[in-house]
Amino acid sequence: MRKLTEWSRLAAMVAVLGAGCKSLEVVNPNAPDAARAFSDPAAVAGLVTGAIRGWVQTRQSYDGALVLSTMADAYTASWNNFNLRYYTSYGNECPQRCGWGNNPTSTFRFEIENFWYGYYSLLSSVNDVLSAIRVNNVTIGDVPNTKMLEAVSVMLQGAVFANIALNYDQGFIVTEATDLSNPLTLPTAPRAEMRDSALAKFDQAIALMQATPFAATPSTWLGATNGPSYTSAQMIQLIHTMKAEAIAEFARNAAEDATTDWAKVTTEASQGISSGTAFDYKFFDDLGQNMLDGEKNWSNDITTMRVDTRLAHIITNGPTPSKIHVDPWPQPQGNPQPNAFDKRVGDGSWGPSNDFLGVGTVKGTAAGGTDFAFAGVAIFRAARGQYHQSNLGQIRYSYLAYPGYGLPTENGTGLAAVYTATENDLLWAEGLLRSGGSAALAASKINKTRVTRGGLSTLTGAEGNAALTGALQYEQEVELLGINSLPYYNRRRGTPEGWTLTAACPAIICLWPNTPRQMPIPAKELSILQKELYTFGGPTGSDLAPPAFENGQPVWSVRQIGDAIRKAELQAARRHRGF
Repeated sequence: MRKLTEWSRLAAMVAVLGAGCKSLEVVNPNAPDAARAFSDPAAVAGLVTGAIRGWVQTRQSYDGALVLSTMADAYTASWNNFNLRYYTSYGNECPQRCGWGNNPTSTFRFEIENFWYGYYSLLSSVNDVLSAIRVNNVTIGDVPNTKMLEAVSVMLQGAVFANIALNYDQGFIVTEATDLSNPLTLPTAPRAEMRDSALAKFDQAIALMQATPFAATPSTWLGATNGPSYTSAQMIQLIHTMKAEAIAEFARNAAEDATTDWAKVTTEASQGISSGTAFDYKFFDDLGQNMLDGEKNWSNDITTMRVDTRLAHIITNGPTPSKIHVDPWPQPQGNPQPNAFDKRVGDGSWGPSNDFLGVGTVKGTAAGGTDFAFAGVAIFRAARGQYHQSNLGQIRYSYLAYPGYGLPTENGTGLAAVYTATENDLLWAEGLLRSGGSAALAASKINKTRVTRGGLSTLTGAEGNAALTGALQYEQEVELLGINSLPYYNRRRGTPEGWTLTAACPAIICLWPNTPRQMPIPAKELSILQKELYTFGGPTGSDLAPPAFENGQPVWSVRQIGDAIRKAELQAARRHRGF
């Protein structure tokens, strides 16, 4: 390990994302960026722009959010782009599901690295910004603008810690005040500590925004063109939503979920982005010229990806039972065109003419759904598992599907939601239902999409907790599809530890057996830090205690490798001596 990419080295040390090869003898590879940030106001402002863009795109990434949502059997595809086939198949390389391939040379490691490097690279940027402002007293434009950049940078520190806590078993808590003179000795923090640090940073950011309000964030933060702006009041609402999410979606199994502070979730969500004047937090997707929502770009391409039959079965319920899509996919005939009660599905018709994309779609009618469309042609390779096939696709965000379908107003670009008012409403409703709050208020939150978008019956709150919870989970399945990894988080936290297909677990709740429920520190980092490799999930893998298995085989630790070398040496010596 004489040479490492600057990315790997600095990410291990929680420093900035870099490029090119650097020797280990470089004393401070972060110095050029730091020096510029500490003295150049324009560079400081640029770091914040880059960090904001990195945050929302990492959250909606192909290798991160898309893969996790597909592992939750919300979407399905048998292509192996982003290792989708490997991580979402049943019984191919591994019995049931494979664990994370956390090995420095594994071709399956990229999904583990995506969130880690994406979030920690932007953390380095905002830490530089805070050092420039707080240590070097740099003013960016004027004092109010400087205060805005400071507050948003603290918010992003919280966002990094929260997302590491949601996805990994442990991480690094690094701020502008952290001593990095000997970064290899930097301790890791367990995920609960990461979450609590995130909540503390969020509170600090709220206090800063309240102390110095601002009228609008720069539109360039969220798009080179057409980027939206948000006031300090809206950013405070967003932070409350992020706090509610960090608490509610943290649990790795049903036992942990039962200990969630749902009263706290209610308190935070009641101040979130659906309170007062509701809004969605979005960025402008321009097909990756500057920004890209990878999850929606792939998942809403009906020629490339489909809605898993687990979910299709749930949402195609209608007046004609024979038209309900069954799970698993019925080979070889497939599922019929639906006739659903839910207006988001409708009769599945969509598009200007029959089969206008070559996948068996039906020309759109007034009864067509807003979010989902029928496609009669199965598009995946049968040899990779018929369970990947589906006759339903998501079209809600099809305007972001590259290169666009050629439909009116659709060109593959547009505003992409990162946090939605609906997510906040459903967190609010769940908090109420699970903390003994107002059932009527919870029902009103669920009704916002259930009735207005779905055309389903109005809930009053008198239906009882079980019925209300079922309605809530249904809305989570439909409305949160395409928003980060929420389908995965929601199903993960309802799954019993160590469950198998022989145990009862509702399809709307449980992840498929052996699906890993959190990520390990990436192997590159462990190697640099001289720590043993470990992983999660797979046929013999625990979700909460790392057993170090990959692909059904042990991932050797440093100690095991050393023992093997010594054993080989002894065997060679015996052979030489004629043993």
